[in-house]
Amino acid sequence: MTDLMHVTAEQIAQIYKARWRIEVFFRWIKQHMNLTTLFGTTENAVYGQLFSALMVYVLLKWSFDALSLKMPRHARLSFVQFSRLFGLCKLPIEWVVRLNRLLQYTSGRMTCITISG
Repeated sequence: MTDLMHVTAEQIAQIYKARWRIEVFFRWIKQHMNLTTLFGTTENAVYGQLFSALMVYVLLKWSFDALSLKMPRHARLSFVQFSRLFGLCKLPIEWVVRLNRLLQYTSGRMTCITISG
């Protein structure tokens, strides 16, 4: 129901479709990033929390994808298992060793970026 009488039915349908995409995005965030409560109420606070959660998710997913292909069958984990165990600092030793190697390898390859101004 709407009280927008100057808007066509097609425009209302597009508005609801866009809103539904936002609802699906927030459902994905709540399910995949365990972000059930937003701590701030301002636009900046919400953006900051969402941006931080997305960065953590991307780093975890990158780590998982880089490590999971090299794991022996008996040590394999799903992404959900990996992220939960990582958060609890209870990753199996095979994962910890390979994660340390991955981090040492990538930090050795990083170059210093300078901004001239």
